[in-house]
Amino acid sequence: MVANWDERWRQREGDLEPDPWLVASADLLPVGGACFDIACGRGRNALWLAERGWRVTGIDKSPVGLEIAAREADRKNLNLVLRQQDLERSPHLPVGCCDLLLQFFYLQRSLYPALLAAVRPGGVAVVRTFSLAGPFAAGGLARQFLLNPGELPELFAGWEILRHEEGLEASRKGGSLAGIVARKPA
Repeated sequence: MVANWDERWRQREGDLEPDPWLVASADLLPVGGACFDIACGRGRNALWLAERGWRVTGIDKSPVGLEIAAREADRKNLNLVLRQQDLERSPHLPVGCCDLLLQFFYLQRSLYPALLAAVRPGGVAVVRTFSLAGPFAAGGLARQFLLNPGELPELFAGWEILRHEEGLEASRKGGSLAGIVARKPA
């Protein structure tokens, strides 16, 4: 529901620090190019990459999140393309459109064929979201929004896995986190 996301982004408007896992994985990313940030919310990761020279397109269904990202991009004089799109209703992405694809804290399994196809050969995908792996008790998230243990490497079968971890860190919402940095074959 868009209204819930809009309210969440209003409450967190000032917190635009990039995800620490993305920052820690920066040395695994390509040097630059086109980036798609899927379900970008307020644009915290998109803004961080744009500051580093990436041409970033942020996609989200929340107009409030996109407005916050646009204001911050204007304030920092960054070129950030923002697109409102409900990926559940319109799961279409251009094929071969990006050198880097981000997906943080959003899981829509039916979108994965489009996500994988959006990355150019030799490009990299960075995914981090909620998981059932590890010793942490599951929280209030619906099962459909939680990765199974080992699911990310399966989704990226045939890609070069540059970094993968799961079940090592507790999520604030209960359960654990899983992440992958994977390079598409050239």
